[in-house]
Amino acid sequence: MNDVTFALRQFRKSPGFTIVTVFTLALGIGATTAIFAVVDGVVLKPLSYPHPEQLVSVEVSPVALDPSLRGIAPEDYFIFREQNRTFQQIGIYAETDTDRDVNVTGFAEPERVHALNVTHDVLSTLAVQPMLGRVFLPSDDSPGAPDTAILTYGYWQRHFRGDALVIGKTIIVDGKARQIIGVMPRDFRFFDVPDLSLILPLQLDRNKTQLGNFSYFGIARLKPGITIDAATTDVGRMLPITLEAFPPRPGLSLDLLKQSRLTPSLRPLKDEVVGNISTLLGL
Repeated sequence: MNDVTFALRQFRKSPGFTIVTVFTLALGIGATTAIFAVVDGVVLKPLSYPHPEQLVSVEVSPVALDPSLRGIAPEDYFIFREQNRTFQQIGIYAETDTDRDVNVTGFAEPERVHALNVTHDVLSTLAVQPMLGRVFLPSDDSPGAPDTAILTYGYWQRHFRGDALVIGKTIIVDGKARQIIGVMPRDFRFFDVPDLSLILPLQLDRNKTQLGNFSYFGIARLKPGITIDAATTDVGRMLPITLEAFPPRPGLSLDLLKQSRLTPSLRPLKDEVVGNISTLLGL
C-alpha cells in the first residue's frame, strides 16, 4: 500500500509522465489483445467445418525435379476417388487467382468477380450445406451437363438483395447462362480465398484426360480411425495405377513422369490453410 500511495503521488506531480505511461500501457494491452484474437482465430481454433480433424489436403510432388512443387491432376482425382481405401470422399478444385476471375453480365453494369471451380464432391467433403438450394451433384460436373452456379452469401445479398426465390434464376458468367442452384450460408468461408462470389462446377472429361496437368488441389476426408500416414501409403499405391491408366500429354513422355518420382504429399488441411503464417503470428 505504501508503494501504491507513493506511485500515485509521483503521478500527480508529473501529469505528462502519467499520460505517457497510461497511453503506453493501453496501447500494449490493446495490441496484445488484438494479436491474440488473430492467433486464436487463425491458429488455435479448428477449421469451421464438421470434424475438421478428418480433413486433409492431397497433392503430389515431383521430388526428383522440385520437392517444393505440389498439385494434383484430374487423372489422380479419378483414380483416387474410385480406388482409394482410406478416404470417405475426395474432391479437387482450381485455386482462385486474378486469372480465374469471371465476368458477370445481365445486371446494371458488367462486373468481374472471384470464382472457385470445384468438382461436385468438394463441398460435400467439407460437409457444408447451402442455406438455400443444394450443392453440386455428379450430374453438374459431367461433361455436357447444364451449366450451374452457387452464390456466396455476400454476393447473394449484393446482387439479389436476399431474394429467397433466387434458386432457378439465371446468371450470365463469361457469356454463358448458368442456373443458380444454391446459396451458401453467411459464415461459409473457403479457406483463405478472399472475396469469393461464385462457386462453379469443374466439368472434367475422363475420356479426354491426359497425364501431367497438376494445376489443381485436392481435399479429402479420412475414414474414421485412418491416419495421414496410412492415407499417404494408400495414395502411393495408386500413383503407378494412374500413370498406366491415362496417356501423357503431347510433348510429355511417360518416362519423364516416372523419372520425376511422383510422391504423395498429404497433410492436415488446417496446416495447408494456415501455412507459415502460424510461425509469424507466434512471433
